[in-house]
Amino acid sequence: MLSLILPTFNEAKNLPVLLPKIEAALQGVPHEVIVVDDDSPDRTWEVAQEMGQHLDDLHVIRRVGRRGLSSAVIEGFLSAKGAQLVVMDADGQHDIAVIGKLAKAVQDGAGIAIGSRYIEGGSVGKWDERRHTLSRIATKLAIALCKVKVKDPMSGFFAIDRDLFQKIVTSLNPKGFKILLDLLVHLPRGIKVVEMPFAFAERLHGESKLSRKVQIEFIEYLYDVTFGKYIPLVFVKYCIVGSLGVIVNLVAYMLFAQFARGGGELSVLGFGWSVIGAIEVAIVFNFLLNNLWTFAHVKLKGIRAVTGFLKFNAACLFGALANYAVSSYLFAFGMKELVAVTVGAFTGVVWNYTMSRLFAWKA
Repeated sequence: MLSLILPTFNEAKNLPVLLPKIEAALQGVPHEVIVVDDDSPDRTWEVAQEMGQHLDDLHVIRRVGRRGLSSAVIEGFLSAKGAQLVVMDADGQHDIAVIGKLAKAVQDGAGIAIGSRYIEGGSVGKWDERRHTLSRIATKLAIALCKVKVKDPMSGFFAIDRDLFQKIVTSLNPKGFKILLDLLVHLPRGIKVVEMPFAFAERLHGESKLSRKVQIEFIEYLYDVTFGKYIPLVFVKYCIVGSLGVIVNLVAYMLFAQFARGGGELSVLGFGWSVIGAIEVAIVFNFLLNNLWTFAHVKLKGIRAVTGFLKFNAACLFGALANYAVSSYLFAFGMKELVAVTVGAFTGVVWNYTMSRLFAWKA
């Protein structure tokens, strides 16, 4: 049996066109189609449910509060009944005629069969030069991570053996949009992988999901696979935010110190209050950016964001005290004020990160 997974987000106009074509292409082939929708604003899930009343082999999973292509595909695969698991986009860009060929290749012994744009007979269609260039760069980077030689590890159109998927599913990263690359990275040795050509078509309706956020997530994934076991990505992101926080700290300090001087010399007391004010401004900045980016996977919202901010302040208390103590000590003994503030700002980074993970953002 073949299980076809269609991960969707805002594809309400495309499903009525795509599903009848799929049914016609798979006529006589035992199959099921599983639409996994991330609670689309255009109510794609509702369109799929209505069509499911007339199609016995169509099933719908509506995911509320969960987003992401990779996690949608994983969830669809886990709910599937077929021995051959196939995934394709629901926007009409993948060649329906190739579905059966991919499944047949897996049935005949391949672990994974890929619909490829980069082998003879395949193409990327009418992409502009910018997208073509970005795709070539991303593909070359992805190939370097794969355990097998393939031409198109970034394809979103492929089939995999159910038993093979079950063996490696716990190793997969549900974040991101390139599930095939993740499968190839974690593929056991000796597994046969084949590629079959297809021509990438134009979208039927709607807009491309290839956003700036998706591109950043891909870069993060490359880092995580390559260096993440040595230095966790979340710590690197925390340090980047902390470094930006140092700049915010310095700018805030200069503004507060300018006010405290009042046209004269800066007193030790005025310096101290300026440092305290700058620290709190930096804490607010760091919390907001960490919540939006560093800890986006456990992002705090509503009242949890308020309590999380309070916890973050408490977690940073000792770091802030160390910041204040070090910078004040250095300034009192003659170090230039900006140097003193900079050294103090870097003092509590590791402490703040550890406490943030334990108290503010619990994974």
